Amino acid sequence: MAYCLKIKKSPQKVREFFKVEQGLPENPITALATDTKGKTYIGTGSGLCFFDGKKISPLIVAGGVTMLFAMPDGGVWAGVDKALYLLKEGKVVFEQPLESEAVGIDTDIAGSTWLVARFDVYRLNGGSFAYYAKRKHGPVIAMAATGDGSVFAATPAFLQKLSGKRPRWGEITPLNSRIPTWRVNALAADDYHHVWVGTSKGLCVYDGRSEWRTFEKVEALPATEVTKICLGKNGTVYVGTKIGLYVFCGASSSFLGFERWIPAEEVTAISVSADGGELWVGTPGGLSRITVRLMSLSEKAACYEEGIEKYNVREGYVTHRQLSEKGNPESGAVNVSDNDGLWTATFLASQAFRYAVTKDKAALARARRSKDAIIKLMSITGVEGFAARSYRRPWEKDFGDGDPEWYPAEDDQGPLEWKCETSSDETSGHFYGLSLYYDLCADKKEREEVRNALCTMLDYIIQHGYVFYDVDGKPTTWAHWAPEELNGDDKWFWEKGTNSLEMLSYLKTCYYMSGDEKYQNEYLRLIREHHYALNCLQYKIEDAHVNHIDDHLTMISMPALLRYETDPALRQMFLMGFKHHWQTQRVERSPYWNVLFGGLTGEPCDIENAVKSLEEIPLDMIAWQVVNSRRPDLRWDEGQEKFGGKRQLRAPLPFDEKSLMGYNNNTFYPDGDNGKRYHDPSQIFLAPYWAARYFGLIEEE
Repeated sequence: MAYCLKIKKSPQKVREFFKVEQGLPENPITALATDTKGKTYIGTGSGLCFFDGKKISPLIVAGGVTMLFAMPDGGVWAGVDKALYLLKEGKVVFEQPLESEAVGIDTDIAGSTWLVARFDVYRLNGGSFAYYAKRKHGPVIAMAATGDGSVFAATPAFLQKLSGKRPRWGEITPLNSRIPTWRVNALAADDYHHVWVGTSKGLCVYDGRSEWRTFEKVEALPATEVTKICLGKNGTVYVGTKIGLYVFCGASSSFLGFERWIPAEEVTAISVSADGGELWVGTPGGLSRITVRLMSLSEKAACYEEGIEKYNVREGYVTHRQLSEKGNPESGAVNVSDNDGLWTATFLASQAFRYAVTKDKAALARARRSKDAIIKLMSITGVEGFAARSYRRPWEKDFGDGDPEWYPAEDDQGPLEWKCETSSDETSGHFYGLSLYYDLCADKKEREEVRNALCTMLDYIIQHGYVFYDVDGKPTTWAHWAPEELNGDDKWFWEKGTNSLEMLSYLKTCYYMSGDEKYQNEYLRLIREHHYALNCLQYKIEDAHVNHIDDHLTMISMPALLRYETDPALRQMFLMGFKHHWQTQRVERSPYWNVLFGGLTGEPCDIENAVKSLEEIPLDMIAWQVVNSRRPDLRWDEGQEKFGGKRQLRAPLPFDEKSLMGYNNNTFYPDGDNGKRYHDPSQIFLAPYWAARYFGLIEEE
């Protein structure tokens, strides 16, 4: 490669939920504060708790917690019913009664600390709060202090400001200012006279006098009901809303939504450690602790590989795990899928690339296990050259249910049922994974084994006129590569380029491995007489990003075709089609497609975006439910309706905000999943990561 991106460790988020089962007195959270030593205080309507880094413990303070505020000296003020407590190291060191419930405490630029209760204002004097002024016009629901003695208070009716030598309240409403709404739910102030105002319709920033920047004019400001605001010491802005938490950190922003990051949609409290490494988010459904740790991509890959061995392997096949208990990867069983061979081949590819880079014997052993599992699918059908999709045992789900696509058989472990109706997905997966094993891992004996398996499969396809015939003597639904169909039957319009490319890749692979001229002759015949190379010149048919299955199949068919074809004229046609395909799909920021394109062509491939995507993919492989469609910041696409697609986005969301899915799925959907699947990370992370290492596109410090 002409270039290589050198990358450092990146922050990785890990979340942990706390509910009654984990020690909370009740699930709804009312307040949060983290002291200078990193200990977090948790307020609920039934009492105060303390997290010491290991567990949640109740404090002796009883009652409904209305407010928490951490002081620079390590103390934490807690408003509980109509009383105020000062706590240090989890112990009460001071108590003060109040006339009404405490709403909030804040320190202004001059260093004065203010307490606003529902109907009263106090100022810290010595070790206690002294009465300062009475509230007017209803109870306070939020407060902030800024400047030298300016206190802002939000009521259900409007925003007010307390200031002046003799305390005076002034109303700030849409009638006398540019605040866009009457209702204010949240306030926070920085050291530069900026007041962050969370309204019922969105976020605003105010200079405290006359200048407003609102969600109506500033795209970055969320245009949804704001419930809480927290300003981090490192400049990060945390905005809690009715639909989740927005985080603005430098030039980047993110959305932490239900259920992947927080246990309910509405944010009721926020607290963050001084270094920003630990974020606490309170909701009506419990508490989320989100920690950040620096991790290299190789360390991340090791975590995923460990998870695969624990949760995703079944008789050598690597696929998703279906959970019987939501969010519990120990429950359920590894899925018997329609594409066991394809997904196992993807894992094989990742381990073949890994072995080529590291020479790690564990990678070789796992690649060999996958190779054996894939080849077994070709041996259990009783039809030489025809591969099963998958098989299941008597103790596995739906065994013996009478489905006509499942056929009985037996191996050295006992009875089984194997599934037919094998598709081009399986065929392409076998050729992809096994060809990489052949090139990067296999010894002489294994090369013969792989060669025989793939050539036998291709011979069977050629003998049946370039159609994969099933055991019942009928063509399978999708495994069609015949010229009279691809070039002469309108219903194969969408597959014309894709299947032409697949077959040329299969033929070139078998010719490369065997040296048998019959494969090369067929390869040239399809090109010269049936314009298969011409079909590849622009094989991707743009479909408003609705169907991604063929994107996947062509992407995994390209490596062998470009590795084994040396003729510059043919390579030029394939590369032109490949570039058009990648350019069409690059909006997805798929690390797999970017890496394969860059590695096989030597062209710039958005490797920075590929790395960013790999960094964003959550460590937790549970496919938690995500609900983004109510977010006002999303931009929706048009055109997919022509192709039978449902409403989708112009561009996919970041990987840690959207559904956990493979690149053969539609990543433009904003919602999805249900927490009942433990995802196999082979396709989404391991294969692109190790391919990037193999092609020399990235180097880790």
